[in-house]
Amino acid sequence: MNTEFRKNAKSDFEKNFYKLMSNSIFGKTMENLRNCVDIKIVRSSETDKIRKLVATPLYSRHVIFSNNLVGIDMRKKQAAS
Repeated sequence: MNTEFRKNAKSDFEKNFYKLMSNSIFGKTMENLRNCVDIKIVRSSETDKIRKLVATPLYSRHVIFSNNLVGIDMRKKQAAS
């Protein structure tokens, strides 16, 4: 569909727009969701927030960067299909 629109485009903008639309759809279909991560950076003083994140089923691991900075690695929530 976008290929037909691109053939009939009257300006460079329209040609590039439809090319970008096709490429973005292709990229999303080829995306590997297993490689997606969600990292929360939290100050160590925010213990309530850390406890809440660690208690979720999406929690994967944590990394202590310094005395007052923690990175919490969360799995991405899978979309319902």
